[in-house]
Amino acid sequence: METSGARPRFLTVMAVLFTVLAISNATKSLQSLVGAELGIVLFGVRFHGFWWNILLGPILALVPAALAAGLFGMRTWVWPLSAAYAFYVPTNLVLFWFLHPEIERPPVFGILVYLVIALGGSIGTALFLARHRELLR
Repeated sequence: METSGARPRFLTVMAVLFTVLAISNATKSLQSLVGAELGIVLFGVRFHGFWWNILLGPILALVPAALAAGLFGMRTWVWPLSAAYAFYVPTNLVLFWFLHPEIERPPVFGILVYLVIALGGSIGTALFLARHRELLR
């Protein structure tokens, strides 16, 4: 297993991606100000508008930010958090698609790429940590 220091490259990449996700969640309200039709999605419900996103964005940025910090520091507490997040992500995706049938679906290729990144990142990180818990301190 190739590592950069004591952290495997996969975990370094995931820590960076979780940092980007945390920034995206925290700034979701700013994205709504420029007309983007995005919004924080919590258990399948998309929250529109500046005020919902200014409230929920920073709160929902805490989990990926904590995951990034735990991965950068290779802390033991990151494993249970990543396991919980690995259950949340697919649940959130399924609920969103179930609760919002009116939303136009992207092409199948786009959905597959998104699923590989979302599920591969969340579930992949949890599985990697489960297999390599001895690396955590």
